[in-house]
Amino acid sequence: MAVTEGGIIGKQNPSTSTSASGAWRLNEAFLQVLGGDWPNFNAPSSVSYSILSGGGGGAVSQGSKGGGGGAGATITQGTFAPQASVTYAVTVGAGGSVGSSGGASSIAGIATGNAGGGSTSTSGANNSSYNGGLSNTGGVPRGGGGGAGAGGNGSNNPSEYVGGSGGTGVVMPLHPTALRVGGGGGGGGYNTASSGSASDGGGRSGNSPVTPGVNRGGGGAGATKSYTDSQSGGSGRVILRYADSSPAATATTGSPTVTVSGGYRHYDFTSSGSITF
Repeated sequence: MAVTEGGIIGKQNPSTSTSASGAWRLNEAFLQVLGGDWPNFNAPSSVSYSILSGGGGGAVSQGSKGGGGGAGATITQGTFAPQASVTYAVTVGAGGSVGSSGGASSIAGIATGNAGGGSTSTSGANNSSYNGGLSNTGGVPRGGGGGAGAGGNGSNNPSEYVGGSGGTGVVMPLHPTALRVGGGGGGGGYNTASSGSASDGGGRSGNSPVTPGVNRGGGGAGATKSYTDSQSGGSGRVILRYADSSPAATATTGSPTVTVSGGYRHYDFTSSGSITF
């Protein structure tokens, strides 16, 4: 006759590394004796992540020319198998100041995102995947090139007085409502509004300014002839997602937005914090 370990039917037992309640199978108790830790069923087997870093800042005007727009950040994606009772730090990068790259977002020990570049010239800034537009129309003044977006290149300036448009953004992977992010900043025109990728979180300067969206990783627009309306980039965000068949995280900091939909738990960090499974 086959010998079995026995056990009970019902919800699996919660545990920490130092304690466990309820009835446990013999092999589970044996693992605790060997390793000193109780098996923990709270941690999901796989967690997907989507990391958006901060967008870069736009440039100040170069002489009488419009400054190039800062680049929207590209997105880093992947999966990892979290350890139970381990706290993972989550960093949300700030938008870059005028002429500077954005701050990197990350999950400590797992992955770091690609920050958007800042522009210091009449050309739009690049990012790790796309290029900014050029300021190549002859004559002075001329508009600046648009900054690269997370989904496409920035445009060259179309005329002496008009800045190039920022590159398009993308839908934020894992976001439950398909938020668009990562638009490039518009190049500054001499005396007209630039064509920033505002619908994707990018900035626009000129007569109809649009500030880069918070937590959308967009690039800031370049300045017009006023010299004062160049913009900082938009801040980033980090999203974690796993199957809702696994229980909720045991602890979080940073006040992430938690959404359970479509068979998944989403943790949307718009400020730095941590998560423990």
